[in-house]
Amino acid sequence: MKKVGILYIATGEYWKFWNDFFESSQKHFLQDCELYYFLFTDNTGLLNLSSEKIYSNYLEHQKWPYPTLLRYHVFYNHREIFRNMDYLIFCNANLVFLKNIRLEELFLDKPMFATLHPGYFRKSYRFFPYEKNVKSTAYLKRTANSVYVCGGFNGGLTEYFLKMSEILKINIDQDLKNGIIAKWHDESHFNKYVALNRCDFNILFSSYCYPENMRLNIEKIILVRDKDKVFKIIHKGKWYYFRYNIMKWIRNIKNTILDLVKC
Repeated sequence: MKKVGILYIATGEYWKFWNDFFESSQKHFLQDCELYYFLFTDNTGLLNLSSEKIYSNYLEHQKWPYPTLLRYHVFYNHREIFRNMDYLIFCNANLVFLKNIRLEELFLDKPMFATLHPGYFRKSYRFFPYEKNVKSTAYLKRTANSVYVCGGFNGGLTEYFLKMSEILKINIDQDLKNGIIAKWHDESHFNKYVALNRCDFNILFSSYCYPENMRLNIEKIILVRDKDKVFKIIHKGKWYYFRYNIMKWIRNIKNTILDLVKC
């Protein structure tokens, strides 16, 4: 059986998602493989979980957006502990697996996979929120063949994943040196990497990253839990929090109208 390392970051209040994630993973995720969980956390309870298949590592919580912006730094800096893994897969803390998933469907014949962003898979490439700052290493022009992928569920053969992590680390460090933070942080850099290495990626449908607070009319395979139901995301900044709640309010209005139409 292939050995798969699950990369999971849970600093600050994100530890609250662990139990649901782990239970659903054990039930539905890659039952055709040996799973090893690599936790990066500052939570005492999770740090004491270390076992034969769970490896907990201390990671200091940082001010937003650094926990997401620097996640590939964490993976690359810990590369030695992954040396026995065949594959590495990063999972956002708030994912819940709803249906059985096999290794083959993630990768097909490719060494890596990414997932279409659920907020943009139906939109024209003209609306993709790529990094527009030409001085950023994440800068990317839109084209008719563009895709926009989310940052919350991706993976690859260990060698490929760590190579990507190193390149993203170098690019993000260069931006920081120049006083630049890409619009969507690591996701902006990840999209640039996917665009430049498209032939290496199997692109999964948005069913593998289905937000709990959206109605997409597609199959739900992996649910992205609504963080705001678990803790307030004010830590991401007042503007982000305000925008998030406005968009959530708009979605609720649309859903109410759809329900009335159905009646």
